[in-house]
Amino acid sequence: MRSAGPWDRVKGWIGRFIQRVQPTITMNPATGETSISLSRAADSDASLLAAEVFAMPGELARNGRFRMAICLDEFQQIDLFGGTAVENVLRNEVQRQREIGYVFSGSQPSLMEEMLSSGRPFHKAGPAVFLEKIPVAAWKDFIRAQFKSRRRKVTEQALDRLMKAADLIPYDVQRMAHELWDYAELEDRAELDIREVDLVIDELVRTQSEYFERLWEQLTFRQRAVLQALSHRGPTDLHSQAGREEYRLGAASTVQKALQSLDSQDILDRYHGAYFFVDPLFATWIRKSIE
Repeated sequence: MRSAGPWDRVKGWIGRFIQRVQPTITMNPATGETSISLSRAADSDASLLAAEVFAMPGELARNGRFRMAICLDEFQQIDLFGGTAVENVLRNEVQRQREIGYVFSGSQPSLMEEMLSSGRPFHKAGPAVFLEKIPVAAWKDFIRAQFKSRRRKVTEQALDRLMKAADLIPYDVQRMAHELWDYAELEDRAELDIREVDLVIDELVRTQSEYFERLWEQLTFRQRAVLQALSHRGPTDLHSQAGREEYRLGAASTVQKALQSLDSQDILDRYHGAYFFVDPLFATWIRKSIE
């Protein structure tokens, strides 16, 4: 909006351009940053509203004679805001706006792949890039440096335990490292080893145990068996005869059906075709609590 010209002109243009929403302008006096939020009536047609909102960047860029990139994170959530109808509107605007670059990102690969599949508006709309997990070495270097800034040391074995427990999922690596940091501050520990990491993980599991119990109770016998097998033996043995017999998983087709159901509930997801726990602490809870 700053690039589009004097604020009074931009504000007046936004008011004329958007008819179906109520724009709210916010200015931070400390930084001078200006932001806009758009609210709508509950009975508004999502696709008509989307046509106005998604056309706005192109108009701003043309008025201000500049180019820009727009990044929409957790893009799969568009299903909650009108689904395919809104996707169609956005695809049409993306095609028109040659001066605007769009990046759509999401943390659920299977849903993102579905949105790019044949028959969906964004099929072949642009290059798709799958982001690999952040390497273990990069995580370790970062965590070591942060603890070193407080003259604290995390042993190699402790870092290995943390990485394995978090399954290299960025949110969980940071969550566990943050809790370890707090523990070190409260206990004034200069060195942190496997014992301290296990204490932190146990406490995190304990605080979520009630939620995990309710989630477990809602699952079928077959789904529970699949989760037990996955938490103890990993994804490789889920379809093997030995793995299916040990955990009474049934036929391979039954296992696949249970996996797909758990995927649709966001309990599991896939990485390079292999299933993993969306919340790795749930796997830890299963190993500790379920016989």
